[in-house]
Amino acid sequence: MRTLLLTSLPLFVFACSDTGLKHVSDYGGVYESSITGRVCDPDTNQWMEGATVYTHIVSDAGELIGTVESVTDGEGYYHLTDLRDGLIYTVYVQFGSTVLDQYDVDLTEGGEIIVPDPTCGGSVSGDVAVVTGDFDDMAAVLQQVGIESFTIIDGRDTAGLVEFLGSEENLTPYSTVYFAGGHIEEDVIYDTDGSDTNGDVSNVRAAIRGYVTNGGKVVASDWSYDVVEQVWPDKVEFLNDDSVPNAAQLGVPMNVNADIPDAGLSAAVGESTIQVDFDLDAWPVVESVASDVTVLEKGDITWEFGLETTNETNKALSLTFTAGDGTVVLTAWRMASNADGKGGKVVRYLVNDL
Repeated sequence: MRTLLLTSLPLFVFACSDTGLKHVSDYGGVYESSITGRVCDPDTNQWMEGATVYTHIVSDAGELIGTVESVTDGEGYYHLTDLRDGLIYTVYVQFGSTVLDQYDVDLTEGGEIIVPDPTCGGSVSGDVAVVTGDFDDMAAVLQQVGIESFTIIDGRDTAGLVEFLGSEENLTPYSTVYFAGGHIEEDVIYDTDGSDTNGDVSNVRAAIRGYVTNGGKVVASDWSYDVVEQVWPDKVEFLNDDSVPNAAQLGVPMNVNADIPDAGLSAAVGESTIQVDFDLDAWPVVESVASDVTVLEKGDITWEFGLETTNETNKALSLTFTAGDGTVVLTAWRMASNADGKGGKVVRYLVNDL
């Protein structure tokens, strides 16, 4: 489990007596138990930041001793500490003036209790597949947003990749296929030297296109942009010649203060701007998009070719479009380096809601 950043705030109530204030310790018992859990926003199906989680400590006689509370972090975690052993606690989840949830946690045996995560998966349904790559860790990202079960396809195995991607029948069982940047593309997505004598590349492109047309979803990040460029060449104009693999990968490492023009993503993040981290030595630059493509994030970027540096404004950093009954999502940035804090809200939206 990841390290929790929350510090619980024990708000202990003191009881008055004829001899003065009575401290918690005067009630006896051991105060070494804790409860850790997670809160899901019931409206957005995303991990909820800023919810107040609290519980009451009572004496053996049923007298209120105190209240312990915690505020959830960016990944929805809370941590209630310094609880009295031997009790069954009612945990309350509140946001603003609204109590969202309450449940009992048994600490009659004491100890550190971790409450199982609630279901918080947005609209993701069915099995998903991850084509692994050298530059993005989509498996870790999916786990971080609450998707624990997925099929791994080795993106460094050319034969296996061609076999999987070359048949729409293989893709159809999956609701989403994720392409992590850095998988093999030569003789899979494109053929630059004429070595594809079996027609594998055309089969792969046709199968991916058919899979999305019939309702599938493709999510591609950073260097896997070639999947989008080669399968749907009329949707996005990338920097330089679109027929040349990797030609658009000229963006420089930088942090971009991006605008969020898409209303759905802006609502999910709770703001109209966000910082995007481009941490690779090079990343694909989008020049323009077709009229039916939705730009999710845009910002001012810099790219370099040789000794020449070019600055451009309002360039798409992430985007989505429909093709038939399906959906394609592209990020020019690595999801693994943008999956925390507000960036995590963006990733969850792209994964769960589009």
